[in-house]
Amino acid sequence: MKRFDAVKTMRDIRTELSERYQEDAKRQSDDLHRIHEKYGLQVPRTSFKRPAVAENEANYGEIDSE
Repeated sequence: MKRFDAVKTMRDIRTELSERYQEDAKRQSDDLHRIHEKYGLQVPRTSFKRPAVAENEANYGEIDSE
């Protein structure tokens, strides 16, 4: 009897889904929406904080000419 390899199974699933979503990016959001509906999950509200502005932000990308 062949032993079950959980790591290999997860890698195969990840590869299959990756290929599926690369073909059509909207599929991933559709799949997630169906999962949320099926299990009665609420979509978490994402909040994005803007990074703090550095004092010398105006100098980014410039080369000092000293």
